Parts: sequence; structure tokens; C-alpha cells
Amino acid sequence: MKSGDIVIYRDDVGTVVTDFENRKILRFLPCNYGVYSTSRLKVITENDVREATHEEKLDLIKREYHWGKVLEIHCIGEYQIVEAIKDDGKVHYHGYINYKDTNTSYCSLDSALVGCIGRKHEGGNGNAAMYFCKMIGIG
Repeated sequence: MKSGDIVIYRDDVGTVVTDFENRKILRFLPCNYGVYSTSRLKVITENDVREATHEEKLDLIKREYHWGKVLEIHCIGEYQIVEAIKDDGKVHYHGYINYKDTNTSYCSLDSALVGCIGRKHEGGNGNAAMYFCKMIGIG
């Protein structure tokens, strides 16, 4: 178990975080908890939690997604792409890699998949995905 893992603790889905003062202590951050001080979170051990299933991880993504109404979550291998509609009626796509938010939204499912692949292999500052999308005419 490490920081960032999505786990189930006492029938609640959430994320493992490290204590700010002692990085060896792991704590449970419940879904949609908001702003937090680690000292207010429960200390957890391997015996207290279990790894969340694929469906439970998707539920966490859906419940914590606040940039529009989630229409569907597309899963392609290690990539999860949230298809959501904003308040203005526009559909956008938001990428996740192994259930971790990439903090990037796209205009199409195709560009989101290319963007996630590029981010995985190049990191957040890579340009290959953008140039590939321009080259084949997707946005």
C-alpha cells in the first residue's frame, strides 16, 4: 500500500495519503472529503484496508468529478476517460492513467486517448501527442 492507492476502509472508498509530519504514516482520505489536515484523517495499515475493485475505482472517479455531469467513463487498458457535459452543454473528455487524474481535458475521445498515451510515455510537458493530433487532424 502506498500513497495514491484507491482502497476500501470500513466500506468506504477513498485514497491513501501520507501524513504531512511523518511520511511513514499512511492515512485514509475518504471520497469527496475536500480540504483536509492529515492529522484529522484515520491512520491505516495494510490490515485495515483492501484494494478497491475496478468498479469501485470508477465510482470514486465519478463521485469526485466536479467539472460537469459524467455521462460515461471509457476504459481502454490502463486509461480511463471521463466523458462529461459542462453546464454550457459542451461535452469534454478528461483523462486518467491507472485511475490517477492527469488534470487535462480534451475536446474528443480520440484526442483524450492520444493525450493519455503521450502523457504516460513523455510526462506532462511532452508535445508528441499534440503534434500527432495536429498531424492527423483531430482536436
